[in-house]
Amino acid sequence: MKKGERGALVKFGKREHLLQLRDKGLLYMNNLAYFWEIEDKECRSDPFDGADKVARGHKGELFLPNGSKVPFVVTNWVIREHPLEPEKINIFCMYALRPSAGTFPVDERNLGFGDHALVVLNPQQLIDRIASHLKSHGINGKADLVEYVDDEHTGEVGPFRKLDRFAYQSEWRLVCSDGPGDVRKIWIGSIRDISTIMLTNEVNERLTISC
Repeated sequence: MKKGERGALVKFGKREHLLQLRDKGLLYMNNLAYFWEIEDKECRSDPFDGADKVARGHKGELFLPNGSKVPFVVTNWVIREHPLEPEKINIFCMYALRPSAGTFPVDERNLGFGDHALVVLNPQQLIDRIASHLKSHGINGKADLVEYVDDEHTGEVGPFRKLDRFAYQSEWRLVCSDGPGDVRKIWIGSIRDISTIMLTNEVNERLTISC
Protein backbone atom coordinates (compact mmCIF):
# COMPACT_ATOMS: atom_id res chain seq x y z
CA MET A 1 0.00 0.00 0.00
CA LYS A 2 1.09 3.53 -0.65
CA LYS A 3 1.58 5.56 2.52
CA GLY A 4 -1.55 7.52 3.38
CA GLU A 5 -3.69 5.68 0.81
CA ARG A 6 -7.17 4.60 1.91
CA GLY A 7 -7.76 0.88 1.64
CA ALA A 8 -7.20 -2.45 3.32
CA LEU A 9 -5.09 -5.58 3.07
CA VAL A 10 -6.97 -8.87 2.83
CA LYS A 11 -5.73 -12.42 3.41
CA PHE A 12 -7.95 -15.21 2.10
CA GLY A 13 -7.66 -18.71 3.56
CA LYS A 14 -8.97 -21.20 6.07
CA ARG A 15 -10.36 -19.79 9.31
CA GLU A 16 -7.93 -21.73 11.53
CA HIS A 17 -4.95 -20.30 9.66
CA LEU A 18 -6.32 -16.77 9.73
CA LEU A 19 -6.88 -17.02 13.48
CA GLN A 20 -3.15 -17.69 13.89
CA LEU A 21 -2.41 -14.63 11.81
CA ARG A 22 -4.84 -12.47 13.80
CA ASP A 23 -4.07 -13.74 17.30
CA LYS A 24 -0.34 -14.44 17.04
CA GLY A 25 0.74 -12.51 13.98
CA LEU A 26 1.96 -15.62 12.17
CA LEU A 27 3.20 -14.78 8.68
CA TYR A 28 3.37 -18.18 6.98
CA MET A 29 5.76 -17.74 4.06
CA ASN A 30 6.09 -20.35 1.33
CA ASN A 31 9.23 -20.28 -0.75
CA LEU A 32 9.49 -19.32 -4.41
CA ALA A 33 9.76 -22.93 -5.56
CA TYR A 34 6.35 -23.61 -3.99
CA PHE A 35 4.68 -21.05 -6.24
CA TRP A 36 6.20 -22.68 -9.33
CA GLU A 37 4.90 -26.11 -8.37
CA ILE A 38 1.52 -25.28 -6.84
CA GLU A 39 -1.25 -27.48 -8.22
CA ASP A 40 -3.97 -24.83 -8.31
CA LYS A 41 -2.87 -23.84 -11.79
CA GLU A 42 -5.83 -21.69 -12.78
CA CYS A 43 -5.58 -19.46 -9.72
CA ARG A 44 -2.00 -19.24 -8.52
CA SER A 45 0.48 -21.30 -10.54
CA ASP A 46 2.98 -18.95 -12.18
CA PRO A 47 6.25 -20.33 -13.60
CA PHE A 48 7.43 -16.75 -14.21
CA ASP A 49 7.01 -15.73 -10.56
CA GLY A 50 10.26 -14.36 -9.16
CA ALA A 51 12.29 -14.98 -12.32
CA ASP A 52 15.18 -12.55 -12.60
CA LYS A 53 14.80 -12.10 -16.36
CA VAL A 54 12.66 -13.37 -19.22
CA ALA A 55 13.73 -13.66 -22.87
CA ARG A 56 11.44 -14.51 -25.79
CA GLY A 57 11.89 -15.08 -29.50
CA HIS A 58 10.83 -16.81 -32.71
CA LYS A 59 14.16 -17.84 -34.21
CA GLY A 60 16.96 -20.19 -33.27
CA GLU A 61 20.20 -21.68 -34.54
CA LEU A 62 21.20 -25.30 -35.01
CA PHE A 63 24.91 -26.06 -34.56
CA LEU A 64 26.12 -28.77 -36.94
CA PRO A 65 29.01 -31.19 -36.15
CA ASN A 66 31.30 -29.28 -38.55
CA GLY A 67 30.83 -26.11 -36.49
CA SER A 68 28.52 -24.31 -38.90
CA LYS A 69 25.19 -22.81 -37.87
CA VAL A 70 21.82 -23.26 -39.55
CA PRO A 71 19.09 -20.75 -38.64
CA PHE A 72 15.57 -22.07 -38.19
CA VAL A 73 12.22 -20.80 -37.01
CA VAL A 74 11.07 -21.71 -33.51
CA THR A 75 7.51 -21.11 -32.32
CA ASN A 76 7.52 -18.67 -29.40
CA TRP A 77 10.47 -19.84 -27.30
CA VAL A 78 10.75 -18.50 -23.77
CA ILE A 79 13.75 -18.60 -21.44
CA ARG A 80 13.36 -17.78 -17.74
CA GLU A 81 16.46 -16.92 -15.72
CA HIS A 82 15.76 -17.95 -12.13
CA PRO A 83 17.52 -16.53 -9.07
CA LEU A 84 20.10 -18.57 -7.23
CA GLU A 85 18.66 -20.66 -4.37
CA PRO A 86 14.95 -19.89 -4.98
CA GLU A 87 14.11 -22.21 -2.10
CA LYS A 88 15.58 -19.58 0.27
CA ILE A 89 13.33 -16.79 -1.02
CA ASN A 90 10.09 -16.69 0.98
CA ILE A 91 6.92 -14.77 0.14
CA PHE A 92 3.86 -13.63 2.09
CA CYS A 93 0.98 -12.27 0.00
CA MET A 94 -2.18 -10.29 0.66
CA TYR A 95 -4.80 -8.70 -1.55
CA ALA A 96 -4.38 -4.92 -1.72
CA LEU A 97 -7.89 -3.48 -1.61
CA ARG A 98 -7.36 -0.03 -3.12
CA PRO A 99 -10.45 1.87 -4.31
CA SER A 100 -8.25 4.52 -5.93
CA ALA A 101 -6.62 1.80 -8.07
CA GLY A 102 -9.89 0.08 -8.98
CA THR A 103 -9.32 -3.08 -6.91
CA PHE A 104 -12.59 -2.75 -4.98
CA PRO A 105 -14.91 -4.56 -5.08
CA VAL A 106 -12.67 -7.62 -4.90
CA ASP A 107 -12.52 -9.57 -8.17
CA GLU A 108 -14.56 -12.75 -7.64
CA ARG A 109 -11.68 -14.92 -8.88
CA ASN A 110 -9.95 -14.25 -5.55
CA LEU A 111 -12.83 -15.76 -3.62
CA GLY A 112 -11.53 -19.24 -4.44
CA PHE A 113 -8.46 -18.75 -2.24
CA GLY A 114 -10.32 -19.59 0.98
CA ASP A 115 -13.71 -19.52 2.66
CA HIS A 116 -12.70 -16.81 5.15
CA ALA A 117 -10.90 -13.49 4.89
CA LEU A 118 -8.81 -11.55 7.39
CA VAL A 119 -9.14 -7.84 6.67
CA VAL A 120 -6.46 -5.48 7.97
CA LEU A 121 -8.17 -2.13 8.41
CA ASN A 122 -4.97 -0.22 9.10
CA PRO A 123 -2.47 -1.45 6.50
CA GLN A 124 0.25 1.04 7.43
CA GLN A 125 0.22 -0.17 11.03
CA LEU A 126 0.72 -3.75 9.85
CA ILE A 127 3.53 -2.71 7.52
CA ASP A 128 5.23 -0.77 10.33
CA ARG A 129 5.00 -3.74 12.70
CA ILE A 130 6.47 -6.09 10.12
CA ALA A 131 9.31 -3.66 9.35
CA SER A 132 10.10 -3.29 13.07
CA HIS A 133 10.16 -7.07 13.54
CA LEU A 134 12.43 -7.65 10.56
CA LYS A 135 14.85 -4.98 11.74
CA SER A 136 14.99 -6.25 15.31
CA HIS A 137 15.60 -9.84 14.16
CA GLY A 138 18.08 -9.01 11.40
CA ILE A 139 15.88 -10.43 8.65
CA ASN A 140 16.48 -9.20 5.11
CA GLY A 141 13.07 -8.39 3.65
CA LYS A 142 11.16 -5.97 1.48
CA ALA A 143 7.44 -5.21 1.22
CA ASP A 144 5.72 -3.56 -1.73
CA LEU A 145 2.84 -3.70 -4.17
CA VAL A 146 3.27 -5.97 -7.18
CA GLU A 147 3.59 -4.27 -10.56
CA TYR A 148 1.77 -6.05 -13.40
CA VAL A 149 3.46 -6.09 -16.80
CA ASP A 150 2.43 -7.17 -20.28
CA ASP A 151 2.05 -10.93 -20.73
CA GLU A 152 4.75 -10.76 -23.44
CA HIS A 153 7.15 -8.83 -21.21
CA THR A 154 10.88 -9.40 -21.72
CA GLY A 155 13.75 -8.26 -19.55
CA GLU A 156 13.93 -7.89 -15.78
CA VAL A 157 11.15 -9.30 -13.64
CA GLY A 158 11.93 -10.08 -9.97
CA PRO A 159 9.51 -10.90 -7.12
CA PHE A 160 7.58 -7.61 -7.41
CA ARG A 161 6.57 -7.96 -11.05
CA LYS A 162 3.99 -10.38 -12.43
CA LEU A 163 2.21 -10.84 -15.74
CA ASP A 164 -0.99 -8.92 -16.46
CA ARG A 165 -3.09 -12.07 -16.42
CA PHE A 166 -2.61 -12.13 -12.64
CA ALA A 167 -3.51 -8.45 -12.12
CA TYR A 168 -6.88 -9.40 -10.62
CA GLN A 169 -4.93 -10.70 -7.58
CA SER A 170 -3.82 -7.12 -6.74
CA GLU A 171 -0.96 -8.39 -4.60
CA TRP A 172 0.92 -6.74 -1.80
CA ARG A 173 3.95 -8.83 -0.92
CA LEU A 174 6.55 -9.32 1.74
CA VAL A 175 9.65 -11.00 0.30
CA CYS A 176 12.44 -12.28 2.56
CA SER A 177 15.75 -13.73 1.44
CA ASP A 178 18.26 -16.05 3.15
CA GLY A 179 15.47 -18.33 4.36
CA PRO A 180 15.67 -21.88 5.75
CA GLY A 181 15.15 -23.55 2.37
CA ASP A 182 11.50 -24.37 3.11
CA VAL A 183 8.53 -22.63 4.74
CA ARG A 184 9.49 -19.63 6.86
CA LYS A 185 7.38 -18.57 9.86
CA ILE A 186 7.58 -15.05 11.23
CA TRP A 187 5.65 -14.09 14.37
CA ILE A 188 4.96 -10.37 14.76
CA GLY A 189 2.44 -10.59 17.63
CA SER A 190 -1.32 -10.17 17.75
CA ILE A 191 -2.97 -7.91 15.19
CA ARG A 192 -6.48 -8.22 16.67
CA ASP A 193 -6.59 -4.45 17.18
CA ILE A 194 -6.27 -3.68 13.47
CA SER A 195 -8.03 -6.61 11.80
CA THR A 196 -11.23 -8.60 11.57
CA ILE A 197 -12.24 -11.98 10.15
CA MET A 198 -15.31 -12.55 8.00
CA LEU A 199 -16.64 -14.98 5.43
CA THR A 200 -15.02 -14.45 2.04
CA ASN A 201 -18.35 -13.90 0.33
CA GLU A 202 -19.10 -11.05 2.76
CA VAL A 203 -16.04 -8.93 1.93
CA ASN A 204 -17.64 -6.91 -0.86
CA GLU A 205 -20.87 -6.51 1.11
CA ARG A 206 -19.47 -5.48 4.50
CA LEU A 207 -16.62 -3.19 3.46
CA THR A 208 -17.25 0.40 2.43
CA ILE A 209 -14.14 2.42 1.74
CA SER A 210 -14.03 5.93 0.27
CA CYS A 211 -11.08 7.28 -1.69
